[in-house]
Amino acid sequence: MAAIFTIENSQQIEEIRIELANRGYDAIRIQEGADLHIDFASAIQAQIIARQEQYTKTMRALTAYNVAFNVYQGLVNLLRITFENERDIMQELGLFGKRERSASGFITQSTFFYNTLLNKDRIYNRIAKFQITKEMLQADLELVKDFEKANREQEDAKGLFGEATDLRDKAYRKLRHWMREFEKINKIVFYDKPYLLERLRFKALTDISRKEKPSTVPPDSQQPPATAAPATQVQSNPESVTANNHES
Repeated sequence: MAAIFTIENSQQIEEIRIELANRGYDAIRIQEGADLHIDFASAIQAQIIARQEQYTKTMRALTAYNVAFNVYQGLVNLLRITFENERDIMQELGLFGKRERSASGFITQSTFFYNTLLNKDRIYNRIAKFQITKEMLQADLELVKDFEKANREQEDAKGLFGEATDLRDKAYRKLRHWMREFEKINKIVFYDKPYLLERLRFKALTDISRKEKPSTVPPDSQQPPATAAPATQVQSNPESVTANNHES
């Protein structure tokens, strides 16, 4: 907001416009700054949209995981009791050891479990008494596939958010560089007219050659810093989506 205010006033206030034109900042050069501002504003909006998309995809993946995992874990618990004295079947179904905590681990482990039940009638016939049909097992496997798809989409959204953030930061740096050069010229041109610097929102300096601290990208009022996830968002890493829900 400060940048566009400065750029617009540099053209709307006649005394400022004439003096700057004499120093090489004509309408064309001022428009360069305005265009950089437009690029930056557009990049901010694109990053906000990408962040919202990532959040939506993350919540979608979390929901899909919870549904698939609860069904899977319930069947695992049942079969662990059913085959507790039959180590060969326990081994074939992968029922020994801890349940995988990562997204990829859960997908691999549960897919193997369902495919074994579907393809080995010797084992499946032992659980038919529980009125578990192969159609039900296939439907359970589809829940895992649904989570796999949602997890992949969430990963893609995460990548797009990172790209949008990089583009926003690059657009900011370009605009900031232009504004810093513009500020230096204005402080030279209007050194003895501090009231005009105030109109441009530039603070008058008694030593225009002083060193300035390097700038950093300020947090936009409409969005959090680029590396922070929304306050209500679950962790953006899909591998962590499953981390707190698995049991040994």
